[in-house]
Parts: sequence; structure tokens; C-alpha cells
Amino acid sequence: MTARHATVGAPATATGVRAVEPHAAAGPETKSRVDLVLEGGGVKGIAFVGALQEICAGHTVRRVAGTSAGAVAGALLAAGYTVPELEETLRDMQFASFEDGWARHFGKPGWALAFLLHNGVFKGDALHAWIEERLARKNVVTFKDLRHEEPGDDPGTPPYRLVVTVSDISRGRELHLPWDCEQLLGVDPDTLKVADAVRASASIPFFFRPVPLKCGPDQGSERLVLVDGGMLSNFPVALFDRHDGRPPRWPTWGLKLSMKTTPAQDWRPAGNPVTLIQRLISTMTDAHDRLHIDDPSVQERTVFIDTECVRSTDFQLTREQADYLLAQGKDAAGKFLSTWDFTRWLDRRHSGPDAAG
Repeated sequence: MTARHATVGAPATATGVRAVEPHAAAGPETKSRVDLVLEGGGVKGIAFVGALQEICAGHTVRRVAGTSAGAVAGALLAAGYTVPELEETLRDMQFASFEDGWARHFGKPGWALAFLLHNGVFKGDALHAWIEERLARKNVVTFKDLRHEEPGDDPGTPPYRLVVTVSDISRGRELHLPWDCEQLLGVDPDTLKVADAVRASASIPFFFRPVPLKCGPDQGSERLVLVDGGMLSNFPVALFDRHDGRPPRWPTWGLKLSMKTTPAQDWRPAGNPVTLIQRLISTMTDAHDRLHIDDPSVQERTVFIDTECVRSTDFQLTREQADYLLAQGKDAAGKFLSTWDFTRWLDRRHSGPDAAG
């Protein structure tokens, strides 16, 4: 796996909230910077806007990583959308329009046939077009448009504002795009379209068709098959941690679309074939991240947002449900920020002779 790092940026408008800043110099301003890792969660991703309202009121987001819905919100944030613009954009999303293709006209039998024929019920073309058009409004097409680096960055790490997590089911491995483009795809990371990576990350298994991605001739195949990054890691909160032995210059916070739970709360029955399959899938997809979530240092830097009243694939989302998600995100981030102390966290987790960064 290649070395890791990135950056996020765009100045605030006269009426907007500063969400990202591309050209800030190192100095006192860095004390208010933060990197974000956004979990996947389908339509629940609207809760990110509520959390960002609190976070961006006092902090500048430099880099953002996302999976599935987190990749959608993260890409818009990295492209330069302010928080008010992000709220307007996600509130106005017509989720039902993403259920494209003939299967939607034939109910569950059509869904089953579409999956057997195409490995996914819906084409995903409408979702891809929506992402591509919104990014184009900020003049973002490829990852080259999201490049940025400055002195003090982790040496040798790719200088991009956005990182998108996808699952490469052709080879059974997790990819972080564009970081892994050169080594694991055999392509120039600057040429990869941001919308292509985000669409692949949002390929909810069985719901959307997988995304084929052309790769270099030395990768064993001309095309790889990519699906939702959450299949392997829905919440890679350590993604922006430094690898050069130095402590972080600013924190990384994770935004997770579920509450912190105990083993007893996680218990689910598996007494029949249907529930057994459900539990097998959830165990495979959640086990990797659960190792991190159980770590106290990860819990301390994670905003846990209670979104249990909304299903990830509820594409018929109502205005009331959207308001609920926004409020939950805002409340969770507010509570988190009221107790967060970066210096104290550093003292506990990164003490040593180089602690000044």
C-alpha cells in the first residue's frame, strides 16, 4: 500500500461558512485546522451537514476522506462547497432519481432479475451524472484539480485534498483513491476523474451496479471491478495519521453515522437462514472497523451521530427525516467539540521528544 496523506481547500464566500482553505500558510492558523474521515451510510449522509455546521464554525478542514455517502459529501467539501452550499445541495438531492434503469418499474421481481443480469438493481448513471455536474460547478474534474501541498506535510505522501475509499473485488483489497492509483492501478492519479471514484465508492452492493475501472497493463487485467468502500472499511479513521514518526500538527476527527455501542447492544439473533446471512455479511463488513472503534484513542476523536431511525437505502427520504438527520449531526458535533482538547489528546497519545511537531 502506498504512503498516505492529502489536503482540502476553498476560501469562504462573503456569506458562507469557511469549510476548507487551499492556500493557508503554516503558522498559528494551523491550530484550528482539522482533517475529517466520513463514514459511509447512504442517505444518512445528510447528517454530515449538521455536524459540519458546528465544526466549520471554528475550524478549517484541510483534508477529507470518505466512503460511499462520506465520499459524496467529502468530494463536495474538497471541491470548495461552503457549508450553506453543501446543505442546499444535499437537501435538494432527489434520491429517488438515483433509482435509474428498467428494474424500478417492475417491483421486487424486476429488482431480482436486474441483479441477476447486471450484478446490481440500479445503473448508477444518474448518481454519477449528479456528482460530476456538482463538481464541475467548482471546476473540479480530475484529482489534479484537488492537488495541494505545503511545507511540513508528511514526506512522500500524495498531495491531494480528497481520499476516496473503494473496494476492489477483483483482487479482494481496499483502495484509497487517488493515493493507490499509480502503484495498484497503474494509472496517473492526476488523470482519474473524481466522479468515477466517488461513484465506485457509493456502489452499495446489490443496490447499484459495480463500477469497472480501466487499469494499467501490469495489473493482471484491463479492468477492475469496484464497489462500495464500506465492504472492507467503512470508517478508516487512521487514514491521515502521519508515517514519519512525528505527531500530527492538527487532529483528525471521524464522523460516524451510528452511536457508540457495547457488545450487548451489538447482539443480533441469527436463528434462521435469512438472519444468518445478514449477520455473516455485517460481520464481514464491520469487523475490520470494529477493531479501530474499540480503541479508546479512536473513540476520543470520533463524532458518533445517532441515525438509527433512518435506513441507508431509504431513497424516499422525507423533509422531516432530512431535518432529523441534520439536527442529529449538529447535536453530536456540538457535544463532541464541548469536550475535545487536542493538546490533552496529544499528551496522552503522542508524547515524546518530537511532540512539538
